[in-house]
This record gives sequence, C-alpha cells and structure tokens, in this order.
Amino acid sequence: MRAVILKRISWGAFLVVVLAASANAQSRRRGSGNPTTNPPATNPSQPANQRQNAPVTNPATGRKVNVPAAPAVQDANTAPKPSLRQDGVGTPVDTPRKSLRVDDVSERNPIRDRVPIAYDYIREDDKFWQKTLWQVIDIREKMNLPFQYNVEDENGVNQLLINILINSIKNKEVEAFSPVDDRFSTPISYAEIMTKLTGEVRQVRSVDPVTGEEKMVETRDDFNPETVKQYKIKEVWVFDKEASALKVRILGIAPMVSRMNDDGTFRAAVPLFWLYYPDLRPVLAKYDVYNQSNDAATMTWEDLFEMRFFSSFVVKEKNAFNREIKDYIKDGVMRLLEGQSMKDKIFNKEQDLWQY
Repeated sequence: MRAVILKRISWGAFLVVVLAASANAQSRRRGSGNPTTNPPATNPSQPANQRQNAPVTNPATGRKVNVPAAPAVQDANTAPKPSLRQDGVGTPVDTPRKSLRVDDVSERNPIRDRVPIAYDYIREDDKFWQKTLWQVIDIREKMNLPFQYNVEDENGVNQLLINILINSIKNKEVEAFSPVDDRFSTPISYAEIMTKLTGEVRQVRSVDPVTGEEKMVETRDDFNPETVKQYKIKEVWVFDKEASALKVRILGIAPMVSRMNDDGTFRAAVPLFWLYYPDLRPVLAKYDVYNQSNDAATMTWEDLFEMRFFSSFVVKEKNAFNREIKDYIKDGVMRLLEGQSMKDKIFNKEQDLWQY
C-alpha cells in the first residue's frame, strides 16, 4: 500500500514539472516575436512630455530642434476650433459672419432682390438745356455720416460704401474704369485696384520657429478703408421740355484716396477708379443705409443718391479750358463760393424758364 502511494506522489510531481516547463516555453515564444513591432524602450522615470520633446537634429540645417509634443485628445465639444485666418486668430476679416440669432425685435427679410426704378426716357430733341458738374462728397460732414457706418448687418455683410464698391468689382457685378479720364474709356481690373490700395506684393525673409529654416514668403499691406474720405461724382443737369422739369442724372462715382507726404502731411486726394452709376444702381439697391434718425426706416444706397440725401460741393463745371476751380482759384473759401455760384446758376436757370 505504501508503495502505491509513493508511486502516485511521484507521478503527480512529474506532471507539475511538465506543466511548468510548457508554460515557460509558451511565454518565451510570445516574447520572441518581430523586434520591429515592439515599442521602443523608454525610461519610466522620465516624464512623457520630456520624452516627446527630445531634441533631434535637422538634416537640412544641422541644428538641434525640439519636436513639438503631440496634441492631447480632447472632447469634440470642448476642443477649440481651428482658426481660418492666416494669423491664426479669430475669423477672417473678409469672411461674413451671419448672426445666429435674430438681432432685432423681429426678423427682417433677408432677400435682396430689390431693383431700382427705371429712369424716365429723355429724347435728344427734348433736351432744352443741360449743364455737367463734378461734385465731391466729404464723408466727414455731418449730413454724410452714413458713409462712415462701418458695421456688419445680420448677414455679416459690411455696410461701408467703399467695401460694397470693391466687393461688387471683385464679384464682377460692375466694371471699373481707370481714373486717367472720367469718360469711362479704360477698364481696370480688380487686381490693379488692390495693387493701388495695398501696394505691390513683396518678398520678405521668414524663419520657421520650429525647424529654424529660412525661406522667402510673399506679403502685402492691408487696405485701410479710413483712407477714403471723399467721393467724386459726375452728374448732368438737364431740362426736359417734354416733361417741363429739371432733372439730374448721376453718371459716375469715384472714391478719392488720400495721398500723404513723407512728413505725414496731406498732399492730395486722387480718384481710385470710376464706376458707371447706371450700371451700379442695381448693386446699390440691395444694401441698406444707416438712418441716424430712425432705425426702422430703411433706405438703400440707391435711394440716398437718387433723393440727394448727401452734402457736396462743386469742384468743376464743364468749361472751354477743361479745368477745375482749384486751377484758377487758390483760396479755399473762394473755391467754395465759386462752386456755390455754379449751383445758383442752375437754380436761377430753372426759375427763368417759367413765367408767372
């Protein structure tokens, strides 16, 4: 009996040794896989951010640079949204930002399909008398404050007039003409206009803050709408004998850009480009004008020009020498009086055509 018990104990010990040896062999086979698939050995005592930011040698420059740490995984609702601007801050300036809530006591009609009222037809034989004038609208005057309303509406569209004109040229809604003359004879492209406003594209040297690599990048100045202080308009006053009425027709609008001297003093205001006003009327009819008396009384830019809700002074009248008032009158006050006398001539001419 004792021999049987000893035999069974010996067989049990033998089985235990065999099972232990088999488990050890299996663990060795699992750990002896392809060495390229194993993760690199790291020092557990070294922080994770230091292991990620370990300096490496840039093969292009031979300098040691720090590799930026991998971004932490964040929740989709709490992660910051990437910026769309080139400088990495906020929303691009030229990107409209539409209001996500009704920015008023009631929702306004967003449809901008308004069209201007067609002009009355004037036959060539019915033009009894006419006079061509050039006037300047100075936006710094109190009556011309709507021209300085530099805000965005609920659709994110800027309401400043100069931005509306430039965007209409960019979207090919209207054609611009060169200021070499005011007869709309030479078209000018949007790229040429932006070159005048922001200057030529320049090549500047830039250094990559990560790799330290030096490269040339293109840059140009930003357009400042505040440099446009005046608008020149060309208009014709004509007496229609068929309708027995004196009518005015605006032919063109030109933004005036201020040119400064080297010492910062004002030198002159020159036209940037000319726009043919009859082609521009459908564009101006789509944009509202700020009403400083009543926000509920909407008015379009086309209404402002047609109803003459602006203040201006005459700088030129069609004459034999084709010269402006400043060419033969040097004093500023006398220029204004000379321009006002030209307006009075038109008013008196209309009164003289009637008999009482």
